[in-house]
Amino acid sequence: MSDVVQASNLAQINDEIWGAVLGMVLEPAGPEDAQPEGEELVTGQVQITGDWSGAVFIELSTSLARKATAAMFFTEPDDVSEEDLIDAVGELANMTGGNVKAQLEGPHALSLPSVTAGQRYRVSMPGTRVAGRVSQCCAGQLLTTTVIESGASPKAQDADAQVLASAADSP
Repeated sequence: MSDVVQASNLAQINDEIWGAVLGMVLEPAGPEDAQPEGEELVTGQVQITGDWSGAVFIELSTSLARKATAAMFFTEPDDVSEEDLIDAVGELANMTGGNVKAQLEGPHALSLPSVTAGQRYRVSMPGTRVAGRVSQCCAGQLLTTTVIESGASPKAQDADAQVLASAADSP
């Protein structure tokens, strides 16, 4: 699995999806790039089960999600409904997870996507470790893709996998 989740492979998967489906260009993120303060975030997630088990998460600002949705549905960002935004982020997570799954050996299944949005939330999957992560920018906004692996021993569990996304610090 380590070859699949290298940052360069995840970046290539994202580049292909965002370029081919959305016509949008992703650039490598720098250390100074961060999600905008106070902006809502959207996290799309799919789980992979089989010989290898884990999950693929994409995290982006609502404004970037709105631009991606508009590109996907051939409309203007201001005309994007909440339902369309959730559908588009779920589909982007599904395509990303499908590309990761396609690189795994052995039989695997991909779950339906789930999407979480808001300003103050956490996404947590205990018993996992981060297997790969890449951050990229599109139109000055951050997209972070994380692959986590299930079944990690307590010593191998990663604090980053326990809290994958947080739009703000806990209350």
